[in-house]
Amino acid sequence: MKEINEQTYWITIAHLPRWYTERINRMIVAVIHEHSMRWADFFDMDRVGWKELFPFNEKELNDLENAKKALPQTSFTTEKLQNGGFEIIPLDWADYPVVLKENLKIKSSPPVLYIKGRKGLLKEEAVAIVGSRKAGQRALDFTDLVAKKNVQEFKVIVSGFAKGVDKQALDSTLRAHGKSIIVLPQGILTFQTGFKQYYEPIVNGDVLVLSTFPPYAGWDVGLAMARNAYIYGLAKEIYVAESDDKGGTWNGVIGGLKMNRKVYVRMPDPDEKNANLKLVELGAIAVDYEGEVIKAKRKKSENLFENISETAVNETKAEYNKIKTTEEGILDLLKTGSFTTKEIITILKLDWNGNKLSAFLKKVPDIKIEKGKSSKYSLSDNLTLSLF
Repeated sequence: MKEINEQTYWITIAHLPRWYTERINRMIVAVIHEHSMRWADFFDMDRVGWKELFPFNEKELNDLENAKKALPQTSFTTEKLQNGGFEIIPLDWADYPVVLKENLKIKSSPPVLYIKGRKGLLKEEAVAIVGSRKAGQRALDFTDLVAKKNVQEFKVIVSGFAKGVDKQALDSTLRAHGKSIIVLPQGILTFQTGFKQYYEPIVNGDVLVLSTFPPYAGWDVGLAMARNAYIYGLAKEIYVAESDDKGGTWNGVIGGLKMNRKVYVRMPDPDEKNANLKLVELGAIAVDYEGEVIKAKRKKSENLFENISETAVNETKAEYNKIKTTEEGILDLLKTGSFTTKEIITILKLDWNGNKLSAFLKKVPDIKIEKGKSSKYSLSDNLTLSLF
């Protein structure tokens, strides 16, 4: 059998059937960093060897066996990509964008990126401009102005190549002689029409096309929804031209706000029917038609502490600081190793019970849980420092 190259292994690992992204990433950490193994060595092992070293369940072992059998076939996909001028960027390679790992963490960072174009654009500061496929003219005008403004500030514009706002963002950027990243809702080998349409800006280094999905995957609603997270993840700032109260744009903004991302939303006119104002009420930052922040005039009656005594305010702040300090202490301890809830409470002399501590730990994104008679918790960052 022909020798399998490293990129074929990465393609195989990235698209294990029905594996969540976080599960794949944790396996990558375990294989490459905890066991210092090459993928070739990993796939030289059999089911028994995998089970001895890794906590795979029966389904996962079956999936890995099937993936191993399919390696020769997958290698043809690798050749097709390389011969077509595409590049494959695995999670632990230097070309993988740091901003994507910072924004999506171990839970959602795609294990592999497929690209065509100047990969240096992945290292430049980027903003995302997003919105409805059926956006009105005011939203499109806003998109045009914001794209041109950010081009003047030498920022890369990220969009998703859908009709409406996405397409407007791309075209406005190119007309302004700017740079753009197109994030596909499909496999990169199924975008041939787009490559023909944007051949010149791709060759000139003005456009980078990126996909995270299996190379031959066709357009799919589910992939389009999943793609939004990568648009947001590649950007430092996010501008929303127009959003409905459901769908990809809405879900993407809500997800961004939960992660404390900076999301700027165009303040709608009184006669518009969209969900922009709802997003502002939920924490997004309102901006005008040129993307400038609208500074809200706060009424005195809106002061949350207006009718609370100074003593009560100080007591509230003290309680908040106590909770914050306790949580920081727990995380600092977990950086040093794995502990049960009982051990954490004893070591830190907490006045929390086990249920309260467990509830807190399960909300922390980077907590690693080792299942057993008594579950142990550790901060997974100490294992994934070089990757995330």
